[in-house]
Amino acid sequence: MANTKAKVTINDVARYANVSVATVSRVLNRTGAVRIDTQNKVIEAAAVLGYTNTKLEKQSVQQPSADAPACEYERKIILISLPSISNPFYGQIINGIQAAAQNYDFECLLYPGNIAANNIDSLLEFIRYLHVAGVITANLMPKEVMDKLASEIPVVQCCESDQHPMVSSVSINDFAASLSAMDYILSTGKRRIGLINGPLSYKYARQRRKAYLTAMETARLKVMPHWIIQLPDINCDMAYSSVIKLLSRPDAPNAFFTASDVYAAAAIRAIQHCHLRVPEDVVVVGFDNTDISSLTTPSITTVNQPKFRIGFLSCELMAEKIHNPAVETKHLQLTAELIIRESTVPQLNGAY
Repeated sequence: MANTKAKVTINDVARYANVSVATVSRVLNRTGAVRIDTQNKVIEAAAVLGYTNTKLEKQSVQQPSADAPACEYERKIILISLPSISNPFYGQIINGIQAAAQNYDFECLLYPGNIAANNIDSLLEFIRYLHVAGVITANLMPKEVMDKLASEIPVVQCCESDQHPMVSSVSINDFAASLSAMDYILSTGKRRIGLINGPLSYKYARQRRKAYLTAMETARLKVMPHWIIQLPDINCDMAYSSVIKLLSRPDAPNAFFTASDVYAAAAIRAIQHCHLRVPEDVVVVGFDNTDISSLTTPSITTVNQPKFRIGFLSCELMAEKIHNPAVETKHLQLTAELIIRESTVPQLNGAY
């Protein structure tokens, strides 16, 4: 079937960014001074809509002369590539990157969505056109895609890391952190432990699942296949519905280890909907220590990732690579810690 998707025009970009067509032309063709926040709105709109250099060439305007004022364009652009902007985990990551970027006068541009074989060429075209200086990515992409990206521009992996020889990274030891959380759940006396996990295309999800199975095997506990809820996205509604369904079974779990605080909050809501108590009837442990973990009732015991520091160090590694392309590749692993709250301790929840 022929592809009938309409071509994105400069008018579409202007409408999406809520600016004039003239402003879009100035930003994308670099023909005048535009406020930094407006630049970001236009550039992000072009990225989201897929407005690339090939389309732009047909509508380009005259480029600035050599003596035109440089304005804000002298600042280097760092592309922050995230699989999703709806996951609250990435908020502090972005804050950390931006804090470090200010030290180097970098401008940050958010690029949401996955990077894969079907869009790497258009992304590289976009990067070339905007003269992007480097990419900090939380996406875990196929090796051939990462090879292609890293051969053209400095790349730092943030959170997800496949130990690529050309790409520095900052992450945690997901397996060790998850194993610690599972050992703690077992120490509460719960034995029917369920897992709510994210997409297995991500290393974190594979490592957290591996730690869950290892802990259960070490404790000589049987794992029922339906105790493992494998979700395609970090989505509260999907997790809520899945837990409601699981709790209706006679062998329902009396504890949940979850790969995200979003899942943990959804599990607590589902447990309460089923007229069960947290933590007396069902214990819940989350992951990430995002704001939601302290705002729920009861508050969530969770694994704290040093999110701000992960972002900050990722940008520091990027600055090193930009200023010295020959610098050695580094793979930093930061320490995660378990934060004990009300979802696992009855005394903290006012039960006694």
